Amino acid sequence: MDKLNSLRSVLTQSSREFGLALGKVLSAAQPLQSEEFLKGREQQLHGIEKALYAPGRHVLIHGLRGVGKSSLAQTAAFKTARGHDPIIVSCDPSSTFKSIIKDIFDDASGRDPRVVEVVRKVEVQGGLSFLKGGASSSQTEREIPEPLSVNDAVRVIHALSDTMGERPVFVVDEFDLIQSEEVQRDFANLVKQVSDKHIEACFIFCGIAESTDALMAAHASADRYFHAVNLGRLPWEARVEIINGAAEALGISVDRNTALRIAAISDGFPFYVHFISEKLFWAVYEAKNGGLVTPDLFQDAMAEAASAMDMKLRGPWERATQKYEEASAAILYAVADGHEFKKRSSDIFEGYTGIMKQLDRTPLGRDKFNARMHRLKQTSSDCILSGTRAGWYEFTEKMIRGYVRLKADQAGVFLDPDHPAAVKLMRNE
Repeated sequence: MDKLNSLRSVLTQSSREFGLALGKVLSAAQPLQSEEFLKGREQQLHGIEKALYAPGRHVLIHGLRGVGKSSLAQTAAFKTARGHDPIIVSCDPSSTFKSIIKDIFDDASGRDPRVVEVVRKVEVQGGLSFLKGGASSSQTEREIPEPLSVNDAVRVIHALSDTMGERPVFVVDEFDLIQSEEVQRDFANLVKQVSDKHIEACFIFCGIAESTDALMAAHASADRYFHAVNLGRLPWEARVEIINGAAEALGISVDRNTALRIAAISDGFPFYVHFISEKLFWAVYEAKNGGLVTPDLFQDAMAEAASAMDMKLRGPWERATQKYEEASAAILYAVADGHEFKKRSSDIFEGYTGIMKQLDRTPLGRDKFNARMHRLKQTSSDCILSGTRAGWYEFTEKMIRGYVRLKADQAGVFLDPDHPAAVKLMRNE
């Protein structure tokens, strides 16, 4: 009874207090850092932990954008770092080898003033001018000069490792934004030298598959230094666990059908699970109905989620459906139907005709359908679909699938779940 009263009290608190409680159990806006909330990734996390017992081993996490690579990387980093919290830096299109190493150095020295003094010794011993002039310790200006060689960077990491103690972990996120082959090659050589010189430090790189393939290919023996994790979409059970766990913590009652609908809409991308659940739980809180999810609140939450979605997900949909809204929307629903990322035009057409029947609308003939499909994959940089001459189509940005599935749910269109094993589960509801 005490626990029940405690849960109910969250729903009766101020919006600020409820929002803070909600932020502890759902995290759509930032990566997770605790394995308590990292659902469905236990096997990968344990695999990383085991791999890092081996001296000289580093980690490479790759997969589709939005599947939770950053959350796995940061959780693994906090779990395995020894002697110091992990250093986490992110890349952008303008990042260079020097700028990333400098970000790591600045982060470490900002947390621990001993870093500057240790580096001063390295400067004297190794000739690396980290500091300008002869500034006093109170006026130290951290500066890594150009050009920064791989050997220089190795001395930086060695100095940080000695200062931070035991085995520091450095997370380099968004590595897919690095397009320079030279920068990729420098990092591959850096990792090799850190391992070969027995420096107690570990790097965790995150990026989409193409970028990590480039990192591995940059040095012939790079694969022996990495534990690679190909991260897929979130399993169904984990999606439901996130929803139910957050609801229970907040004193909200979520029926099984609602949890399954959110799981289906999410398309296996953790962001959607957290984002849609967040909107739904806010709607329940504001309804002041004792914590019950109702159909009206669910629909309101879906509308709020769709309107509040990032423009990189919402924008392509809006542009694609602006002129021929109904027909284009139904075609996109058909592309997002089921579990396949790539679908043949003939299969899309079959799904499209079924969807039009659900909507009680007359479908386009095959020729007009083909013409509309072609418009959806025009060569503009923001086209929503990509296609091949062989007649296979997919969403240009894979995360848009989830947004399209959300729009389908709003329109009352039933789409098969994104995993074959879940079809029967959904249809038995």
